[in-house]
Amino acid sequence: MLTNVIIGLVLPGILTLYLFKKNPKNTTLMYPLGIAIAFTLNDWGYGLYWDVSPVHEDNISLSAFPFNIGYFPFIASLFGYLKTKDLIRSHWLILLFSITFTSLELMAVFLGKISYYNGWSIFFTFFVYLVGFIEAHLYMTILKKYKIL
Repeated sequence: MLTNVIIGLVLPGILTLYLFKKNPKNTTLMYPLGIAIAFTLNDWGYGLYWDVSPVHEDNISLSAFPFNIGYFPFIASLFGYLKTKDLIRSHWLILLFSITFTSLELMAVFLGKISYYNGWSIFFTFFVYLVGFIEAHLYMTILKKYKIL
């Protein structure tokens, strides 16, 4: 569980602080969105399609909690930061982030940190990431429309 806290919460937390210093408004708006998307999509699948080790019998999503409040909000903030920089067109950025973070999750599967079952596969994982980044893109479009971001 210590590994989950370090990789899922501490390291992303440090990187999030760096993003916050670069663009506090973006991080303040995107971090809660990352948490909302993470809990919505991840809690739906825990115990049904995947588990994160170590598995706790009393609360199967406990092992993923550090990722839900650290890693996923960080990648939402990073996505928002890069999107505001307009270095890459939005559809390419969505695709790049979906492929990159699906690949990182695939490494976690190979390392035994994540287990898939009931027909779940890395291809479904890719679509979950894709949906999350599309939601982040739409959220940012709304924020820009109303001149919040």
